[in-house]
Order: sequence, then structure tokens, then C-alpha cells
Amino acid sequence: MRQRSLLVGLITVLAVGLFLAGCDNAEQGRILRYEKGVYLGQADQPLSAEEQDDLRQRTRLQKDY
Repeated sequence: MRQRSLLVGLITVLAVGLFLAGCDNAEQGRILRYEKGVYLGQADQPLSAEEQDDLRQRTRLQKDY
């Protein structure tokens, strides 16, 4: 009888541990409902003029290959 209650307690602790392991903070706040054709993520930050110039220069370099 004691072994059975010990086994039940151990299984319960393992089950609770597995359940709580699924509650990762990185998973919180993610989008769960999607709308077809609509981007629901955060808006991109606009590029600065310097970043835009760097990208233009990089594409010019790639065009020559």
C-alpha cells in the first residue's frame, strides 16, 4: 500500500513538472489566432538613411556578379 501511494505521488509530481515545463515565458504573448492575408506581428521600424544607402551599395555590388 505504501509503495502504491509513493508511486502515485511520484507520477503526480512528474506530471505537474511536465505541465509546468510547457509554460515557457518565450511562448507567452504569441499570436494564436491568424487572419488570412493580414500580418499580425509588430510593425517594422523604418530604416535610417544610412542603412538605406548601405543596402543600395550592397545591391550594386551583387548586380555586378
